[in-house]
Formats: sequence, structure tokens, C-alpha cells
Amino acid sequence: MASAETADLLNNQHEIVRQLADFPENIWADRIASFTLDNQGYEMYAKEIEMLKEEVMSMLLETEKPMMEKFDLIDKIERLGISHHFEDKIEHQLQELFDAYPNFQEYPECDLLTAALQFRLFRQHGIFDQFIDDNGKFKESLCKDIWGLLSLYEAAHVRTNGDKILEEALAFTTTHLTLGVPHLGSTPAKQVKHALEQPLHKGIPRYEAYCYISMYEKDESNNKLLLRLAKLDYHLLQMLYKQELSEIIRWGKDLDIVTKVPYARDRIVECYFWAVGTYYEPQYSLARMTFAKAIVFCGMIDDTYDAYGTLDELKIFTESIERWDGNGIDQLSDYLKAAYTMLLNFNKELEEDLAKKRRTFAFDKYIEEWKQYMRTSFTQSKWFLTNKLPSFADYLSNGMITSSYYLLPSAAFLGVDGASEDVIKWMSTNPKLFVALTTHARLTNDVGSHKFEKERGSGTAIECYMKDYNVSEEEAMKKLEEMYEDTWKIMNEECLRPTTIPREILKVILNLARTCEVVYKHRGDGFTDQRRIEAHIKATIMDSISVCG
Repeated sequence: MASAETADLLNNQHEIVRQLADFPENIWADRIASFTLDNQGYEMYAKEIEMLKEEVMSMLLETEKPMMEKFDLIDKIERLGISHHFEDKIEHQLQELFDAYPNFQEYPECDLLTAALQFRLFRQHGIFDQFIDDNGKFKESLCKDIWGLLSLYEAAHVRTNGDKILEEALAFTTTHLTLGVPHLGSTPAKQVKHALEQPLHKGIPRYEAYCYISMYEKDESNNKLLLRLAKLDYHLLQMLYKQELSEIIRWGKDLDIVTKVPYARDRIVECYFWAVGTYYEPQYSLARMTFAKAIVFCGMIDDTYDAYGTLDELKIFTESIERWDGNGIDQLSDYLKAAYTMLLNFNKELEEDLAKKRRTFAFDKYIEEWKQYMRTSFTQSKWFLTNKLPSFADYLSNGMITSSYYLLPSAAFLGVDGASEDVIKWMSTNPKLFVALTTHARLTNDVGSHKFEKERGSGTAIECYMKDYNVSEEEAMKKLEEMYEDTWKIMNEECLRPTTIPREILKVILNLARTCEVVYKHRGDGFTDQRRIEAHIKATIMDSISVCG
């Protein structure tokens, strides 16, 4: 945060006039108490979870269970956030169901709810024809089937390019669900409104589990066993998250970024939340910690290029990064020296840790991504500090890298034990998914942060698009929103089976896109204006779910 006093202090250094950003204060300063994991309580909950898992596993493997009950059970397990305990079994069950019912629409139980749920779980096409009238529209008689509409609405969000029937389904269900809300009971209305606000496929998994647990608890027909397991699992993981966040906050205080680099946003809590959004499972503790720290430095470097450095300074800064040593930084201000030194030291420590694990192949790619990130950040700074707007195409090509969504997946896999060299190579040789992801990230970020950037005299893709196509700001915003919606279709398509993409990569890519979409939702910037995602952070990390009774 750069206050008026800080701005005066910075401007007095060699009388340099800087384009400082007036970032909002950190809202978490004194609100997060240190947390020490209660090992005894943790072990107690973990033991009960293991017993409940055995019972749920028996339910999953029950051979006499009707098809629709199997779909419903898998759906509940996923929505309640406990599917990470049963991933292989769920995959096996879905494959068996797919093989057993090749002509699914001919099955007697195939109503709209079943068809839509089956589609979303299988991620396949062509099973909705019986619900279409002679004019190619969804039958109006379906309007009264609120749960079928809701399931179809959720299914429509995993559409790909060319899925005309699902495009129609999304429009049809959105209209009729919106009209139907006033006529529903309290709990169904809450569930429908939540889905209209945040489709399941695009939501952050842990937050969506939190919301669904509270709604499922009020359902009189709920499965008490599943609910108990979901609550315990959520509570146990929150204990782990609180411990990790406490460690991250202590790490940040030891670095003293707030004092040494005062022009940068103080957003350590948001960085850790981003990590939880990407990797929520308990076995990824190291990945979350590594990822969160990398985002802290991404934010600091982003603000160095966008909110503090002059072109001359940034040139020296970028050239130093190319060498990956400290040479040349003596010409920089104390704040830029501090930023560079902290980044270098952090990555040297990371390299030493990875060398012990013989994972230098992953680190080399990660460092190259840092250099690319700095190069493109400098290019972007040159455009906007000299008021020379690039073409929209040039901006987007450069901006896909400045989105940090090439760098951050590299950082994410540094902390994943067992992530093979093949996984790292795949990230370099399969660009389509990453192009879609980074385009999505750049556009959602620019649409979300546009108002703030405009107020401080900087620029985004919006200005470039307006200039190239001679359209209004609102028209440009709508076009960019259409573009990043299209990137979802590409990502969905890349996730369809059969695929050579490792599962751990697919999960990370989708979760990165989901987190980005939530943070920059409704044309806002939740990373800068923390209040926009405060409820998500509190629910995911801080507000415990009661496990009593």
C-alpha cells in the first residue's frame, strides 16, 4: 500500500516522479491470530474420517444400486468436497456406467435430471435430443422440472465449441430458473440463486463444498454418513490451512516486505487463498506453501513494473534478472534493490531444496518462466509509461505471459512430490490448454482491474481493443467477456477423454482458471479490493464448520 506519506517519501528519492498506485489497506492486519495445530484433535478426526471412508466406499461399490442412485451418490460426494478420498474408485465407477449404458437416452429412467447429471459427470455429448421440440428448442414442459433445469444448467457450463444444444440449454435454463426462484421454498431457492451466481464448474472447489454442505444439511433427505464425513473433512483441512497460513504470515513478516517494498500490495492472505483454490487436498501442503510464496513475489514484481519503477530503472532491473545475479542493482533505489534481492534469495533457497530432491529439471523451467515474466512486464511498462498503445493482438500475446499463468503452474509443480519430468515437459509441448488458460487469466484480470487502472492513468486490454476496433468502453468489455468465456470451451474440450494430459495438470489448470474467475468476478479486482473475496477467504480458511453432534 502506498499512502500519501509513503508517496512523498518515494518521490523525494532523486526527485523522481513515479506513477504510484493508491492501493487499499490490508484488511487482515490484526484479524488473523496465530494458529498451532492441535495434533491430538487432528488425529482424532482423522481416525473417524478413515472409518467413515470405509462405509462410503462400500456404498460406492454396491453392485445392486440402481444407476440413478449411483450417479446421485457420486454427485453428492463431489459437491460435498470429499471426492479426493475416492478419485480412483469414482473414475472406475463412471467408466463402468458409461460402458453399461451406451444408448443412454433409451434407458427408462432417463429424465432431464438424470441426463444432465450423466452428461456433467461423463463430459460427453448427444444425450439431450429427446428433450428438444420440432423447432430445435427445449420443450416448454420442462420448465416445471426445477431440479432437472438446475442439473442441465450446471451441465451446460462444460460445453465446448460447437455445442449448439448446450448453448441453447444455458439460455433456456438461466431464463426459467430465474423466473422460478420466487416460487421455490427457502432451501431450493438458495441453491438455485447460488448456482446462477456461481456455476459449479467455474467455482473454487473448497468454497463450493462449504456452500453445499450448509444447504445439504437442511435437506431432510440428506445422507447423514456423507454429511458427517464432509463436515469432518472440511474441519480437518481447515486446521491444516490455518497452520499453513500462520507459517506464511510469519515468513512474510520475517521478509518485512511491507517496510522494504512499501509500494507493493500487502496481500499474503489472498496469495495463500489462491494456493488453496489451486491445490486443496491435504497431500499438497508443500505445493500450497511454495505456490503462495511465488504469488507473493509475482504481486511484488507486478507492482514494481506497474506502480513504481521508471523505465530506466526497470531496464536495469530486467537485465539483472536475465543474468540471475545481483550485478547492476547498485544503480537502483533501495526499494528496487530490496525487491530484487528478496526474489533472488527466495529462488536460491528453492533451488537448494529441489537439488536435494534431484528435481533441478523442474527448477530450470521455473526460472525461465520468471525471466519471461520480467521481459514481458518490461514490454508492457514501456507501452503504457510512454503512452504508446500496442495493437490488441500484440498486447494479448504479451499479456498472456504477464498474467503469470505460465509462471505459476511451473511454481505449483515444484512443490508436488512425484510430479515427473514428463509432466514438466508436457507443459512446454502442449500449448493449447495453456494458451486458453493464460488468455482467460489476462482477460479476466484486465476486465476486473480496468476501473482501477484507468483511475490511476495506466492501461489494460480494454484501451487497446477500443483503439483497434473503434468501439466504446462497454462494447470492448463485453467483447473481452465473450472471449474469456470462449476460453472455457477450449479448456473443457482439452479435458475430454481420451486425453494424454496428466490428471494433476488438468486439475491445476481448471482450478487456476476457477480461482482467477472468482477473484475478478463482476468486473472487479478482488486481489486489490480484498472485500470482494473476503467471504470466500473466511469460509475457506477461517470460519469453521461445526462438527458437534
